[in-house]
Amino acid sequence: MNHASTTGLSIKLKKVINSNCKLGEGLCIQNGNVAWVDIISNQIFLANDFSIDVFPTKNKPSVIYDIFENEIIFGSDVGLTLLNRLTEEEIILENSSHMHNAIEFRSNDGGRCAQHQLLGFMHREGPETKPGFIYRVSGDTWSLLDDTIHIPNTFVEIDPSKIIISDSLTGKIWLFELDSNGILLNKKIWAKLEVGETPDGGCRIAGFVLIAIWDGAAIAVFTKGGELIQKLTLPVIRPTNCKYDALKGQLWVTSASEGLSKDQLKEYPDSGNTFVFDLEFL
Repeated sequence: MNHASTTGLSIKLKKVINSNCKLGEGLCIQNGNVAWVDIISNQIFLANDFSIDVFPTKNKPSVIYDIFENEIIFGSDVGLTLLNRLTEEEIILENSSHMHNAIEFRSNDGGRCAQHQLLGFMHREGPETKPGFIYRVSGDTWSLLDDTIHIPNTFVEIDPSKIIISDSLTGKIWLFELDSNGILLNKKIWAKLEVGETPDGGCRIAGFVLIAIWDGAAIAVFTKGGELIQKLTLPVIRPTNCKYDALKGQLWVTSASEGLSKDQLKEYPDSGNTFVFDLEFL
């Protein structure tokens, strides 16, 4: 199929994984494995066709970068961290504590956007009044990319060195344009959600950009130009992230149960679980 000629997407639920996350996030699909985190419970989940493993972490995880045979690389409140899947030992690869106060801030989403490895941080207690930080990490060098976004999320490259990053607090989705060295050339509004809708994690599928809508029970589907073209309805009110398995034509979605009322949990009993959908181009 010529994806360039498609007008939208459709999803059909294939599987529900009972991960029971308080705050599922940070999806990564790589090497036949799928991994995600529960930020609040300090856990990493690893799934493949045969099993689901759960690893407790000492450092608070927020996003998975890489899944290797015996190791997982993830972003945490102390920086880039390696988890040995065999021994469950954690090693801090690149420490962020020299850039900000780690007691006040924790990581919140990030990603590898082509050659740019990005990691965002938010204030633990008062993100409304204290904006966070977004860094580009190259080797042991931390470069500040932005210090005005309060709750950084999404981190999707839509074109070479053009990356969209959401501020979940304001509902604004920003387009960051970088040069080949990762230096910020321009930053502008790419899209803005309706009042009460909060952009969270996302991914790009062909010419579409998908962003999970916290408190929206949906995934918003945009063009690369930032035009909202549809919403994909979900069985959870607080989806947090989505990633596409191109080999299987499947969309994975994480979710949260944090902060939901008894009535909301009754209406959305699968909140906190992880979902696999078959995806089709229309």
